[in-house]
Amino acid sequence: MIIDAHMHLWDQVAGRLGGQKVRPLRQGMVRIGRQVVQGMPSWFTDGRNTAELALAAFDEAGVDGAVVTQEYLDGNQNRYLLQVQKKYPRRFFVHGLIDFTRPETLGREFQQVVKKGFRGIKCPAMSLPSLARPVRLDQKELMAVWEEMAHRKMVLSIDLAAGDVQVGQMKNVIRRFPDLPVAIGHFGMAGRGNWMAQVRLAEFENVYIECGGIIWLFRQEGPAFPLAQAKIKQAWKAVGARKLMWGSDYPRTMVDFTYRQSLSWARNGCEFFSAEERADFLGRNAARLYGFPYKKKNRQPRVLITES
Repeated sequence: MIIDAHMHLWDQVAGRLGGQKVRPLRQGMVRIGRQVVQGMPSWFTDGRNTAELALAAFDEAGVDGAVVTQEYLDGNQNRYLLQVQKKYPRRFFVHGLIDFTRPETLGREFQQVVKKGFRGIKCPAMSLPSLARPVRLDQKELMAVWEEMAHRKMVLSIDLAAGDVQVGQMKNVIRRFPDLPVAIGHFGMAGRGNWMAQVRLAEFENVYIECGGIIWLFRQEGPAFPLAQAKIKQAWKAVGARKLMWGSDYPRTMVDFTYRQSLSWARNGCEFFSAEERADFLGRNAARLYGFPYKKKNRQPRVLITES
């Protein structure tokens, strides 16, 4: 069974990046402030990144389910994601997004999100240290949220700033709330600064590492991603395969590579994994963390016309 542990969906992009507005244009382009870039595949002609488009990609590649994360770049997608969860409960686990840049309103916002039925919360923490008034992961307003999440057994998906700048704060959170399930995103920003400090957080029982975005970090290598595989091997030696999860960071990484390519290096490479470890990495760990019913037999990728 294969589960994509880090991907995105949105109705319409209406976010921010570094204080600049992010807005969709035609053919998958987005405007960030005054800059225009290809922000999603060009066939996303209306700027929407729907569950139906994602499911088509999953079914073609042989992926069973996915974990939907969020970030401020896309804008708050809570309303749309609740619709997705209701419509496709067996295929998606969705995270709610709250504004961690404003600790003073965080508690009220969290309670509103909980009432709507989210079972996970996303914290795009990478921007918090660089705010005019930096926000710490272990300050009282955030600790109150983590405590409530631990009590409710909600999953925290969190992307940390590159290196170890937030690792000490994260350790304080994990030690205080050992029952809080945590997924560290972007494979700890592998290869940037002291990234293994983030990976070693998975030495704690309740912490996992997902590799959504790793093909972006090593995009210059091309689809085999040998250095990305080497980084996963390094993490595997440190914390074991039962703490690592495959993820694609769909659809932004699809401006460089196909969805199949985002999976094939993990499905067919990483030869250091045993068969059981590969099953853990590709889906079993995510099924355990997010509550997907696990099946040993996964969907098969479709036969391509160019193969026949």
